[in-house]
Amino acid sequence: MIKLTLFLLQIDSTPLFKIDNNNHLYIFIAGLVIAFIIGYRIGYSIKKHAHKSELEKCMLEKTRLSNHLKKEPLSFTEDNTIKAIQTRGRSGMALDTDIKVATVKKQKITKKLDFSKIGVATEANKDDLKRIEGIGPFIEKKLNSIGLFKYDQLSRLTDDDIEVVTELIEFFPGRIKRDDWKGKAQKLKEENTKKV
Repeated sequence: MIKLTLFLLQIDSTPLFKIDNNNHLYIFIAGLVIAFIIGYRIGYSIKKHAHKSELEKCMLEKTRLSNHLKKEPLSFTEDNTIKAIQTRGRSGMALDTDIKVATVKKQKITKKLDFSKIGVATEANKDDLKRIEGIGPFIEKKLNSIGLFKYDQLSRLTDDDIEVVTELIEFFPGRIKRDDWKGKAQKLKEENTKKV
């Protein structure tokens, strides 16, 4: 076997290439490069087809939902409702049965602030509502947009008015009472009248 290998490496008693320590390094590097190229190609082909089945499932779900929409289109204008399509059960598993459609009614704000009780103010004579704990620049702008500019107005709010303000400025329910905007506005109003 050794003679056969030596025979293949020699032609007319002349070696094709000399094997020494440097050649072993070159052969090793060439082997690494070839292994890298083979691994890269295999990884690329696996990556290319890895999510194919998930994509097919998504496309099937999209087709099923679009067919459902063609039969019964969603409308956001009629009766102010939003329809949600249930595709998963409580456990998170996909539903195999027919699609269930849930209807959610959006609440309309019918209440309005009674400015005859709390008073009318304009931006020209507004107070710095940010001095009240819980009111930042963003909430102050929202309060100003619904017509609340002064401490006097906030101090005159009733419980019903507080609920309306909470809905109008889309604030956390109960937060206005918990932060005691009414009491703090009363104190700041009294401080302002003492200074004048």
